[in-house]
Formats: sequence, structure tokens, C-alpha cells
Amino acid sequence: MKKKLIIFIIVCSLSLLTACQEQKETNEAGPLDGLFAGSELSYEEYKLIMEYIVDRAKDMEIENEELEKWVIRAIGDERLMNKRDLTKEEALKKAKYNQKYYETFMALAENKYNVTVSENEIDAWITEGPDQSEVPQHKAYAEALGLTLEELNHNYDRDLYEQTMVMKKLQSALQEEYDSTDVDEVSDRFHEEVEEQMK
Repeated sequence: MKKKLIIFIIVCSLSLLTACQEQKETNEAGPLDGLFAGSELSYEEYKLIMEYIVDRAKDMEIENEELEKWVIRAIGDERLMNKRDLTKEEALKKAKYNQKYYETFMALAENKYNVTVSENEIDAWITEGPDQSEVPQHKAYAEALGLTLEELNHNYDRDLYEQTMVMKKLQSALQEEYDSTDVDEVSDRFHEEVEEQMK
């Protein structure tokens, strides 16, 4: 059950970061395209992929550490979806969009809907969930970054977990705001609200 929860959290986090983004499909396919489609990967296979992703981002020599984190996520999202490798310009564009989306999302949740989570709530949630992860992708990601699983969860990816928790808490306020109990509709409408604030 915990394994499924962790996988769900990772998928949701990636989905939130890439929601409704335009993708240009004119680039050539990356060297690993389709190789892993429909198959489960081992820890060693994920480790190679994650090291490749982190190395690509490091080679881009991005001076801002926070932006570099978002670039790693952008490159990883593309690579793990077996699509293609992003150019530096594409990775930066996607990373900046995702970072701004996250910041706007969190500000809107707090300022308009008065929804936040405490540091203790985040730590407890991470300890009970992601810290228990045995998902090979999760462990390989931590190792590629030179982090322990706990460092990855409590520091590096803390923002993503905070966003997941805020979205969960936001549901009732959004259902009331949009007069709907349809989770997809509520999520879509909040996404539109975030994007409107980003303009």
C-alpha cells in the first residue's frame, strides 16, 4: 500500500509540474526513446538514467541552485516519459515555467484560500510516506544527486511534497469556490486560476 502511495505521489508531483504545458515535438528523438516503454526497470537501470539526467543538467552550468533543481526535474520528466532530451533553452524555459507555477500555486493557496501546511506536518507526512519508499526510481534519484533518501525528501524535494499536501487541503475550499465536487473539474479550474495569476 505504501509503495503505491509513493508512486502516486511521484506521478502527481510530475503531473502538477507539467500540467497543460505546450510541448514542441519537432526535436529529434533522444537515444533512449521507447527503450523502456511498458517495462519495469531495476534500480541499476534507473541509476544510469538518473545519473545521465543529473549530469546533463550539471553540464548546462546553471549558476542558480534553485533553478538548477527545476532544470533537473524538467530534464527528468522528459527523459522518464521516454520522449526526448531537452536542449538547454527548452530545459530552462520549462524549469522557469514550473518554478513560477509552483510559486504562484503556493501564494494563491495561502493568500486567497488561507491554506498552508506547517513544517511539522510536512516532516511527519514525509517520514510516514516518502521516507519509507522502496521505489527504485526514488532511491536512484537520491543517489544520482549525492543525497540520502531522507535528504532528498526532507530538503531537496520538500517543496513538491508541500505542494501535494497543500493541494489535498485545498480541495474542500476549491469545491466550495467552484461549486463542484468533481475532483478533475476542481483541479482544472484551479490550474486555470494559477495560470491567470502568472500573467
